[in-house]
Amino acid sequence: MKKSILVLSIATLLSTNSLSFAEAAVKAGAACPKAGKTSTENGRIYTCIKLGSKLYWNNGVIAKPSTATNKTVAPISGTVSQQNASKLAASYLKFSAYSRSGLIKQLEFEGFSTADATYGTDSLKTNWSEQAVKMGTSYLKFSAHSRSGLIKQLEFEGFSTADATQGADLQKADWNEQAALMAASYLKYSAYSRTSLIAQLEFEGFTRVQAEYGVSRTGL
Repeated sequence: MKKSILVLSIATLLSTNSLSFAEAAVKAGAACPKAGKTSTENGRIYTCIKLGSKLYWNNGVIAKPSTATNKTVAPISGTVSQQNASKLAASYLKFSAYSRSGLIKQLEFEGFSTADATYGTDSLKTNWSEQAVKMGTSYLKFSAHSRSGLIKQLEFEGFSTADATQGADLQKADWNEQAALMAASYLKYSAYSRTSLIAQLEFEGFTRVQAEYGVSRTGL
């Protein structure tokens, strides 16, 4: 009878100790159940260590956030061809300005179907008005234009009249100076009378006043 009571007491003691380990708060210096066991509590990872004959939780280290669970993965949409069209469109816009229709045509030239080229272009959510301004700047950097001439050029590139107009007006260009530059350019490659050169500049879209100013700057 005494033996049975002793066995029961030992079993109860072991059960109680196990329960205390399980319920005990994990913190530095608290008793722990097994050497090498780890537990995460309040953003720290604690390890069970043995000191002498006793087991304790160490001071722990800060748990690093899991990159696998915290990383936001953008949803993949579109076919492989459409995704490639989008990538190529982004590459083109990185180095040059395009209108929407112009970029679609460029992607079609690269071999994409009209549907994929359109998808690739529209997926970038591009501000085409800004593209018109960039292209206008590019044109004026290498050649002289009148205001109306630049608007027509941007329309030819596929921009709407509204975007083309904004692309020209936001240049804040001195159109008199543009007339002078164009007049000098014409005289560089051909001979003109004052009257004929003024007429040529008017044909290019300059006003009469602007054309006369430009021609006068050349000395005619």
